[in-house]
This record gives sequence, C-alpha cells and structure tokens, in this order.
Amino acid sequence: RFHDPDRFDPDRHDNQHLGFGSGIHLCFGGPLARREAQIALTELVHRLDAPTLVADPPPYRRSPVLRGPIHLQVQQN
Repeated sequence: RFHDPDRFDPDRHDNQHLGFGSGIHLCFGGPLARREAQIALTELVHRLDAPTLVADPPPYRRSPVLRGPIHLQVQQN
C-alpha cells in the first residue's frame, strides 16, 4: 500500500490504511482515536528538541493480525 512502508513517516500523504476496518466492520471510534493520536504526537514533537528515531525503521511485530512497531524509541539531538 505504501512506498517504503517500514519507515516511520507521520506526514505520510494518502494514508488510507486498514487500521480501523472498512464497510460494515468500520470502527466508529476510529476518527476520535486518530484525532487523539494526532494531538498527542504533535504535542510530544513540539516539546522535544529535534526528535529522531533511535532505530529507523523500528523493530516490527511479526504478527499478521496486529502490525506495528514493538516500541518506538525517540531521542533528542
């Protein structure tokens, strides 16, 4: 779905992932969860001085059901 999918890119355009399902299985809380995450990550980035990932790409889970990083370590430069 994405070019370079293992790279963390919070500004990725056309971000139509399947994280909250679709159609009849659409999660009603998805828009709220996305907005909360956007607010929290924006505040975190504003409070840190030049944050960078410790490991890029971060280590990912090997689960076909729950995809995503095991952890996301960030450091200040």
